[in-house]
This record gives sequence, C-alpha cells and structure tokens, in this order.
Amino acid sequence: MPPYNERSMRTLLVMPPAPHAPDGAMWDCVRSDILQSTQQSAATPAASGNAETILIVPASALSWHRVSLPPGLLVRNGQARNPAKLRAVLEGLLEDQLLDEPAQLHLAVQANAGESGALWVAACQKVWLKNTLSALTGAGHTVRRIAPEWAPSTLEDNPATLWLTGEAESAELVWTDHAGVHRRIVPLSNTGAGIAPAALPTDAAVYAEPACAALAEQLLHREATVQHRAQRLQNCTDTDWNLAQGEFATRNAALRRAGDAALMLWQAPAWRPARWAFALLCAVQVAGLNAQAWQARQALSSQRSAIQNVLLTTFPNTTVVVDAPLQMQRAVDALGQSSGQAQSRDLERMLEAFGALAPANGAPAAIEFVAGELRLSAFNADAEDTQRLRDGLQSRGYRTRLDGNALVVSP
Repeated sequence: MPPYNERSMRTLLVMPPAPHAPDGAMWDCVRSDILQSTQQSAATPAASGNAETILIVPASALSWHRVSLPPGLLVRNGQARNPAKLRAVLEGLLEDQLLDEPAQLHLAVQANAGESGALWVAACQKVWLKNTLSALTGAGHTVRRIAPEWAPSTLEDNPATLWLTGEAESAELVWTDHAGVHRRIVPLSNTGAGIAPAALPTDAAVYAEPACAALAEQLLHREATVQHRAQRLQNCTDTDWNLAQGEFATRNAALRRAGDAALMLWQAPAWRPARWAFALLCAVQVAGLNAQAWQARQALSSQRSAIQNVLLTTFPNTTVVVDAPLQMQRAVDALGQSSGQAQSRDLERMLEAFGALAPANGAPAAIEFVAGELRLSAFNADAEDTQRLRDGLQSRGYRTRLDGNALVVSP
C-alpha cells in the first residue's frame, strides 16, 4: 500500500499574510492539481469544491527553538501523553528564548520525535493563528493540516537547502539545515557579501523562483534549479510537521486518519487499478448472485410444474391448480373414503397410532375429535414419555402440540 500523501488527494494549499504584514498583503492559494500557478487575493480565498485545505504558516510568522524534554512526556510517535503537562514544561524551557509571553504563543513539537532528547519546537502567535483558522472556516474551508513554509532539518548529516524567493527587487534568501531556518533580505545594492551562508556546502541544493534565478547565480556563484512558487508551496506538505497540536489539534484524530485513508483510496491515481479491480470484482459477484438466483427460480419453477403435472395426470378431473400438494392429499383422502379405507385424518387411524405409542400411564381422561383434530384431555404422562410419544407420532405423519394438560394431534 503506498504511503499516505497529500499529493495523492485533491487539496488546496493556502498561505495567509504573516502577522504585522503591511496593508494589501496577499493570500497565496495553490491547487494540488494545478501546480504551475499561484493565485493571490487580498481577501480570504474561497473553498474549492470538496477539496480539503492545508494551511501553510509563512516563515516570518514562526520561530524555531531547540529544547531537550525530560523523559515521559511523549510517546514513541511524538504525541503528548498529557498535552497540558507538555505545554507547561515547554513554557518553562522556552521562557528565556521567547520574545513574547509564552501564554500568547502557540507551541508545536517536532513530529515523530522520540520519547526524550533534543527536538525542535515551533512558535507562532496564538491569536493570529486562531483568527486565520476562523477566517478559513468562515469561507467554507476544512483545514486538515497546518504545515510550516520551511522547517529545520531533523538530521545533522542532511545537506543544507537554499531558496531565493520573491522578486529580483525584493528577494529573500532562505536556507534550512540542522541548525534551524535562516532568512536574509537581499538589498538592491548588495553584491552578495554577508548574505549567503559563510561556508556553503558543495552538496547544498539551491532553488530559485523564476524572477530570482539570475540573482541566485550571482549571489551563490552556482547554478540554481528554477522552481515555481506553487511547486515550492506544494513541497511544504512533504515534511512530517503538523502544527495542529494542543488546542488546534484535529478532534477524533483516528477517524480523521481513517477518512484520509479512505479518501486516498477513492482519489489517488496510484490506486486506480485497484479501484477498477474492486469494481470488476463487485460486478462479477453481483452477476454471479443474479445467475444463482435465476437458477434457483428456474429449479423451483420446474419442481412446481412437475408436481402440478403429477396432480393433473393422477387426477385429471382437477381443473384449477392452486396448491398442488394440498389438493393431491385431499384427492387421495377422498378416494380412500370412497373405497371404504381409513385415512390418516380418520379417528380410527389416529387412535390406532396413539394406542401403539402411548405409555401405560398415559391414558387420557377424555377424547374429543373435531374436523380431523384429536384432543386428548388430562394427559398426565411424564415429560420423557410425552416427548417419546410426540416423536413417534411425528414419524407417522402427525403433528402434536400441548395445550395445557391436553395433547392435540392432527395430520
């Protein structure tokens, strides 16, 4: 089974203006099925059909901090055992590192962190995040995940990655490594000194938006891979980071994961052959069940026709067939009565069967016979003898039932 990935589903990527952004700052909006363009709007973008939304927090809205947690606060997958206790510990550890009061900030720990040891913590303004989510919800969005625009590398041996974004006149240089996320504004008159990392590794990946490609080569003295802004925002979803933690955590996470998996199976191109195979299997099963039902109906119809033919052949005076077995039984009984033979419905035959099987202490106090039904009153045999009698009568073609202390026998 391929791993879950937002790219296998139809999603809408939305990045709002950062806190304290100037008036007129734009929202960025990217659809996962159209990665060559970024739509920008001054107002909150509208939701896109049934696509789920991923909120991308701009780099300028986040600060990154390295802390070492005491053991016991996290489980193996990085989830908090007690979110309130984790929050209190983080506030104590970060109190001297944060510029704002910890209570005013939303804190999110590194995804898939171990149970203890050093890990990254992201911080952003809580009120700004809450207002942003409220605006998206009011515009019809279903925010499934909150991802950072950039995140530090979690492995020290991972190569650094650099991006040059924006326009040539207002470019920003960003690079990430195991030491964090670093941002530099490129002045118009700058020749490159002091802007790029002091010692840029030879294996560092360099990306630039189309408007900054030439400037990137001038500053970094190496060729840069051109990457559209839409594609870069899409790449933000490739990390394990999800800032929706604590009070912003998605409720019913297990149901959400199950829903995501089901939606992936329904929409992911990689699962299209499996969906076709499943649909074909269902079609074959339905066709097989219909064929089996048709065969059963045909067999039942053949049996009914055979019984009707026996009735009409044996008793040709029958003009209308309604219930062939019952009509045949009545015809046989009438034929026996006309020939003077006792039938199973006659009192003589029923008493004969009862007398042959009744226990010695099972003589009834009264006998009543009405319309082929024999009623034996005050039948006081014990349970074992009564059951043996009923089984014997059943084997001779009679039905029995107990009505109070009376045994009722009928053909």
